[in-house]
Amino acid sequence: MLRIICFAALLSAQVLWAQLPYQLSARTDGITYGVNGALLGWNAYASGQHRGFSEFELANLGSPAARGLDRVALNRWDEAAGQRSDYALFAAFGAAGITALAHTRADHRVADAAVLGSMWFQANLSTLMLTDAVKNAVRRNRPFTYYDGAPLSERMEADARKSFFSGHASLTACNTFYAAKVWSDLHPDSRWKPAVWSAAALVPAYVACQRVQAGKHYPSDVLVGFAVGAAVGYLIPQLHLTR
Repeated sequence: MLRIICFAALLSAQVLWAQLPYQLSARTDGITYGVNGALLGWNAYASGQHRGFSEFELANLGSPAARGLDRVALNRWDEAAGQRSDYALFAAFGAAGITALAHTRADHRVADAAVLGSMWFQANLSTLMLTDAVKNAVRRNRPFTYYDGAPLSERMEADARKSFFSGHASLTACNTFYAAKVWSDLHPDSRWKPAVWSAAALVPAYVACQRVQAGKHYPSDVLVGFAVGAAVGYLIPQLHLTR
């Protein structure tokens, strides 16, 4: 994953130092934070209503309601795959941060950092709040809750009821697509754009595969997470474009 961060740093070194094409807006930002505030309140309430499984409940779960491709996630528990997905998520955060910091102009560093940092924060906050809101509403059991080979302590946690949709996939896609969108807006004529967007898609795809391999999510969980995160990561900079 270090290669991803180095690749982002290399591409960002081509910075044009032109004026940022983004602008913070009281209306746009106010709506974004208002919606996220409402989601935060809902998540706080809904999370308080959650509880884990008892051993009796686990023993009587029955067959999982998984059909088609989702069945490939059953009977899996792989801690190493879960750790790999964590590392890739952290690398995506790093790539987004490097992309933002590398495009702050020396004579406008504070102003540029405020704009790019605010957009990055809004994108991640929106993705996190939306992901948690859906998890709290749907309450889909994770695949490993049905697998006796998974640790009992993990299966009994309240988090075991939060499979849909994948937060790792959504947050990774949010950060890689945010980085690719910002970089593309600042380098509209670069020949590196296909490589940048390919990397933006491949990293969350890798995370999605690892989450399924780990037994944490069904394929439908990671596919929806990928789509939601990519959309938010792209749309937040788009909404702030001035030209």
